[in-house]
Amino acid sequence: MRIKTGGQHQGWTVVHQARRAWRGSFEGVWLGVEESTGHWMVGRQHDGQSMDDGFDADGNWATSRHFREGNEYLNMRRALAAYDEEAQNASDVWNGMWDQRAHEAVARHLAHRVPFPAPVRLSAGWIGRGLTEYHPPRGSTIPLDGPEAKYELIRYLQGQTRFDEIVTEPGSVSEEEAYQLAINATGPIRFVCRGVTFYLSE
Repeated sequence: MRIKTGGQHQGWTVVHQARRAWRGSFEGVWLGVEESTGHWMVGRQHDGQSMDDGFDADGNWATSRHFREGNEYLNMRRALAAYDEEAQNASDVWNGMWDQRAHEAVARHLAHRVPFPAPVRLSAGWIGRGLTEYHPPRGSTIPLDGPEAKYELIRYLQGQTRFDEIVTEPGSVSEEEAYQLAINATGPIRFVCRGVTFYLSE
């Protein structure tokens, strides 16, 4: 059987999955999160003969790796690292775009956790550290629908905070706090994390 990305499967929200043929058989992996607990899971699908037999008739898969610390941010980070490793072990599942696609899927999932109460157009952006205060590195989007702007903000965060530890610098928030601010945003917001300013603006 197949499972649906974005849907529920045995209590897990399916964040991302991939399955491909390799030398006459099919191998696959999937990434899930338990919303109520903040636990993340990396699953290896059953090897099989088609795109449809990664899960047995009862919906079970081959093996799992669970991340059940009390901190969802660390669970997510460690699950993503394990997901990359599991994909590489699944022969042709991994490719040069794997890391980007997996992080995009996580960002899209997180961006839709907290809905906007009303339609809104926002720009997402970041301002980094420069050699002078006049021309710091920066990036931003055009005005986008709220959920899409939040997705872009989380993608900016992913690019700047790929660390397993949680660090807070003077005058800034930790990576965990930055993610929560981005996830919960329903309008303009501005914060500093690791010396980089992130924002959503109208």
